[in-house]
Amino acid sequence: MQKVRRERGGIIRAIKQRCNKGVRMLIRRKGHGVHSPFVFNFIIRVIEEKARYYAYEQIEDTYCKAKQQAKKESLPKPLPLKYHKLTYRIVNRFLPQTILECGSDCGVTTQALTISNAQIRTITENVQAELKNYLAQIIPNLIYIHAQSTDEENKHIYSILAPHLAEYQTIVVSGIRKNEQSYKLFTEFASNNTIKVTIDLYDIAILVSSPKLNKQTFKVGF
Repeated sequence: MQKVRRERGGIIRAIKQRCNKGVRMLIRRKGHGVHSPFVFNFIIRVIEEKARYYAYEQIEDTYCKAKQQAKKESLPKPLPLKYHKLTYRIVNRFLPQTILECGSDCGVTTQALTISNAQIRTITENVQAELKNYLAQIIPNLIYIHAQSTDEENKHIYSILAPHLAEYQTIVVSGIRKNEQSYKLFTEFASNNTIKVTIDLYDIAILVSSPKLNKQTFKVGF
């Protein structure tokens, strides 16, 4: 009976999420209702950018191989392709010199983060214990946080990163609505005073810590 309830709850949650996404796609596109010049420009020129970048072909190829590998070995599927292309555009927009990737997504995200510039210094940390040592030495310009396997792991990642957040950082967080607890943990992390702008795309979020911006949250369809 308990298993049936869990399955039923999962189905209801999936239907609810699909409806919420559909509504957001209808009413929160193209910068409608956004009064921040920075966020409006970011929505139009990065999130909704339609240009065909040269790197997309390589990202698409890696993505297809990752999907096939995941199916073959019964591994978790990578995030949808559109998020990897968005990651590439985010890097193009902010031009980070140092990137910290917490976790991984079949290697597709790593490629999207680095393909635009071979000189970008990227550290991928799968062992949480190593994060403190890294952050004590280097302040990354961009941080990508993958959804961890459990909420406890998510909480641990956030707790390590929070004291080391700095001005003029960009943080991308995936899987923010994996479940209710994951969203609660994310909102607590995003409430950090260093983070000024949160752009919530439903499944992922983009956080910006520029002191020139007011602290605001924007929900955008993507």
